[in-house]
Amino acid sequence: MDGKPGIFSLLAKRMDWLGQRQKVLAQNIANADTPDFVPHDLKPQQFRRMVERQAMPLMGPETTQPGHIQTSSSRGVDLRSAEQKNGYEMAPSGNAVIIEEQLVKVAQTQNDYNAITNLYRKQVAMMKMALRGRQ
Repeated sequence: MDGKPGIFSLLAKRMDWLGQRQKVLAQNIANADTPDFVPHDLKPQQFRRMVERQAMPLMGPETTQPGHIQTSSSRGVDLRSAEQKNGYEMAPSGNAVIIEEQLVKVAQTQNDYNAITNLYRKQVAMMKMALRGRQ
């Protein structure tokens, strides 16, 4: 480990990955007119899996009385569509960059980076609050 508490280490890894992805996407856009250029992307990072490995076991409701309502856990269920376009359109020059697709990926990466930055800020604020409470 790099000396950071667990969650900070995970957030830093995610921010690094998002920064690298932004560079790759920028190169794709920069080469939109280059003949025979094929766009690249990073292998998706399994951030959720990284967090689950580090996190404590989840606590859930437990039935202590016969009249309690049973619940089912939706842990591990991903409600987002996993289907995306597999193939790229090809320009007559052999270039496969679709600017709109790359811009959508850039916007998604930027939103993810902003979300991770906000999580990092909140974790720092919680640590500060915990340390102030001990005075």
